[in-house]
Amino acid sequence: MRTPYSPLQLLTRLSHEQLKSSHQILGRIVFFLFSLHAVLYLNFFIRSNLLAKRIQEKDVIFGIISITLFAAISTTALAQIRHWNYRVFYISHVSIANILVVPLFLHVHHIRPYVWEVVIVNALHLLFRFTAHKTYTGTITLLPGTTLIQIRIPLTTLSSTLSWRPGQHVYLSLPTGKHYSASLSDQLTLRSKTNPFTVASIPVKDKELLLVAKTLTGNTKKMSELATSLAKQGGEAPSIPLALEGPYGASSHLPDLSSYDKVLLVAGGVGATFILPIYRSIVEFREPEHAGVPQVRFIWAVQRLAETQWAFPSSSASNAASSEPAVDDADSETGGDDAADGLTPSSSSSPAIEVFVTRGASSSSLPGSSPEEIELQENDALLSLEEEMKKPRAGMVLKTGRPKIAAIVDEVFSKGTRVAVVTCGPGRLTRKVREGWGGGWSRG
Repeated sequence: MRTPYSPLQLLTRLSHEQLKSSHQILGRIVFFLFSLHAVLYLNFFIRSNLLAKRIQEKDVIFGIISITLFAAISTTALAQIRHWNYRVFYISHVSIANILVVPLFLHVHHIRPYVWEVVIVNALHLLFRFTAHKTYTGTITLLPGTTLIQIRIPLTTLSSTLSWRPGQHVYLSLPTGKHYSASLSDQLTLRSKTNPFTVASIPVKDKELLLVAKTLTGNTKKMSELATSLAKQGGEAPSIPLALEGPYGASSHLPDLSSYDKVLLVAGGVGATFILPIYRSIVEFREPEHAGVPQVRFIWAVQRLAETQWAFPSSSASNAASSEPAVDDADSETGGDDAADGLTPSSSSSPAIEVFVTRGASSSSLPGSSPEEIELQENDALLSLEEEMKKPRAGMVLKTGRPKIAAIVDEVFSKGTRVAVVTCGPGRLTRKVREGWGGGWSRG
């Protein structure tokens, strides 16, 4: 059940995403037992010369329909199908699972109490999801020089989202650019064409929901096209209706990181949308008597510097006095501790985020661009954007090259200290972190 009120989630303190692996294992066991049930009965009918007679009776007919549907739902759940077309897997998985209860109910009477249990649980699931579904008004834009989509949703002081915890995520329905109606097609869109987005802001402090994601295929590509279309209208990005479901996520089950001696946070690319709110919750909300505890180190690896602009607003937007760039070591290029409006830490005493840039300005394409168009793009504008990003930014220490994860982990760990490590990003990065210290909690 995609709800924090699920009994399994309350008992295990795991989110529905973490429980999916158990769901997959149990699904395989159930399919195996049903298949064994069908094979053994078929063997019995053949050996008893009853097959011709029993195959025409309703209980056997509905049994065959049930096992066929189970085979279909198991086949479409294979990793190859999910990777080929996730939408095919999702729609078939949900629709077949709901259809299955009918032939199972008609198969034999002694299974019916369990079918009613399924119906009741599914009804509760739909109710919880319906109550978690809200419509807001916000903007959707493309970040210049990147393939990132940025969605901002202003909040009122009465909004229930202000109590959301850092690191949680929501499911964003595919925006249409127009108001959603109560029509069946719109309601199906709201619940089937969704993508998970981590809330990259702290709602109670920022008074907004910030969602950032990379443009890939499917829904994110359509969102990118919508953002491009809205941008062509000129002026500031217009507000459009956005439907969200949530919040969800395992971050609500994290231990109190402020109680540790040291905290190492490692993010790769858009994985910072998960790590940054957790980082800010430690450095901006800690009690005064605990100042300096824990020692926090935040490593953020990106391919291009422009990918960090959602987290580090331009210093020109602030009214703070300028200061000297913060330089961490010989590899550092620029940095800054001047105050700025936005998502960066508000305190100058907060530890700087170490941003590692692994590639240059022209190494990646923009959404919707062909190789020929990329060569003809305004490279000067992209380069100027990178240069603009290198100006002193609040809370950033800029470095080049890939972070040496093993050395960083060794430096953070020391005898007699309690260390927490949280990482989010590409699988290769999270594996390096886990290998560096031998395990722990990570989110890839």
